[in-house]
Amino acid sequence: MPSRNIAVQKAVYDSLEREKRSGESFTSVLRRLLEQRRGVEDLWGAWGARGGKGAQGRVRRLREVGARR
Repeated sequence: MPSRNIAVQKAVYDSLEREKRSGESFTSVLRRLLEQRRGVEDLWGAWGARGGKGAQGRVRRLREVGARR
């Protein structure tokens, strides 16, 4: 399998090293972490009926502001 080298800051390397499980490669760590990523959409509806609409509106506004940057 082809491979590529990437440069990362020492702090990032140290963080990845802490995430490594016994016998796991850095490639496996990165793949696992990327698969675990969750977007705001995954959290939609996570708030209960109490106050949910206000929280969802705030998230929507944050996404809109982020999209304008």
